[in-house]
Amino acid sequence: MKSAMSSWYNVGVKKRILIAENARDMLEREKTILSSARFEVFTTTSGREALSIHREKKADLIIVSLDLEDISGDALCSLIRKNQDMKQVSIIITCNKKPASLERVTHCGANAYITRPFHSEHLTKQVTRLLSIPQRQTYRVVMKISVRGKNSHDAFFCSSCDVSTTGMLIETEKPLLPGDRISCSFFLPGFGQITADGELTRVDTRFDIPRCGIRFRYLDSTFKDAIERFVAARSGKKH
Repeated sequence: MKSAMSSWYNVGVKKRILIAENARDMLEREKTILSSARFEVFTTTSGREALSIHREKKADLIIVSLDLEDISGDALCSLIRKNQDMKQVSIIITCNKKPASLERVTHCGANAYITRPFHSEHLTKQVTRLLSIPQRQTYRVVMKISVRGKNSHDAFFCSSCDVSTTGMLIETEKPLLPGDRISCSFFLPGFGQITADGELTRVDTRFDIPRCGIRFRYLDSTFKDAIERFVAARSGKKH
């Protein structure tokens, strides 16, 4: 059976990954997990140095700890998203499982998060998933979801896969059912925080993490315009 990274190993083009972690043991562990694939891996324990490395090397993916000492992971992510020359990069934030930490991750434009401790398979899946998407088409962001349904009344964090003015596709291991009412909040890189109410229309279990389709029931005109401009910018079209 091929490993999760085998397809990238055979491509022949090195992807650049930047890892910024406070703890040296975490830094070395993540580097070791990714070293078997054909990646060029840069490491640092400093947020400022991470910015410098990314500015020079233009990483394809950044894995950063939320609790970096000099610049926090969410602050680093926000700085990168505001910079026209640096923002085209996928970002994974590592953090603890505290709700306050996860809340911070949803406001900075990160594409995904991993809570510690995590298995190597989880990291490689996230890396493969993000590096397989062309940057202009990367709509993935961390988001907060509230669900009102027959089987659940819950709030949790998950990742988006795609977004349009009519709805969005999310990835979540939470058991959801078509018809569940959804309230979602997410950060749209370059456009700020978006909130919307919707209804879950389908659940696709063919993937490692089930994908759920949400149809917006109400979307503020300001948010709709922001999504239209965001999608147009990502697809290279003029709005």
